[in-house]
Amino acid sequence: MHANVDCIPEDIINEVINRFRNAYAIYVYGGSLDCSGGDVDIAVFMEEIPREVPRIGDNVDLQVFRKPRNSLFFVYIIKTGRLVYGNSLDIDVDSAIKNELEMIDEREFLFLNSDDEATVCKSLKELLFLLAALKCGIYGSSNWYRMVKCLGDLGINAPSEFKHCLNPPSIDVLRQVGEPILRRVIWELRSIKQRSL
Repeated sequence: MHANVDCIPEDIINEVINRFRNAYAIYVYGGSLDCSGGDVDIAVFMEEIPREVPRIGDNVDLQVFRKPRNSLFFVYIIKTGRLVYGNSLDIDVDSAIKNELEMIDEREFLFLNSDDEATVCKSLKELLFLLAALKCGIYGSSNWYRMVKCLGDLGINAPSEFKHCLNPPSIDVLRQVGEPILRRVIWELRSIKQRSL
C-alpha cells in the first residue's frame, strides 16, 4: 500500500513521538494512509503503558499497547500501517487469520446476545473485516472504505451503522440492520473454514 504522507499531519506525528519517546514502535494505520479516513489512527507499542493516554487533537485515535496480539487488528497495523518511529514489528498473518476463524461462533453469539452496544457493533464489524481479508487480502481490506468496496463487490453491503463502534446506534438498530448481513457473512466464513480443514 502506498502511503500518502500529505494525509498524515506531521505536527500530530511529531507530538506523538515526543510524548512517547520510550515507545519501541509507533505506527499510523487505517484510512488516513490513503486519505479516505477522517481520523488519524495511531498505535504506540511500549513496555510501560501510561495510566492515562493523552488526548492529541480532535481527530486522532491513539491507542497504546505493550505488544501486538495475534489478531487481524494488529495485522492491519503492522503489515499495512506505516512505521513512523522505532523498529518495525512482525506478526504471523496466517496464524492471526486462523485465530480469527476460530472466533466466528463467539462473535456471532456476542452479536445476538450481548447487552452492550459497542460489543454488538464490534462483533459484526470484526466479522466483516475478516471476510474482506479472506476475499480481498489484507491490503484490499485495510480500512473501512476498502473493506466496504471489497464486500460490495461480493454483493454484501457493510452497514454504515457499524463504522464507529465507540459511539454506535442502539442495540435494536444494530441488530435490525446487521442480522441479515451477519447471516450472510457467517455462512461465507463457515464455508471458507470448512474448505481450509
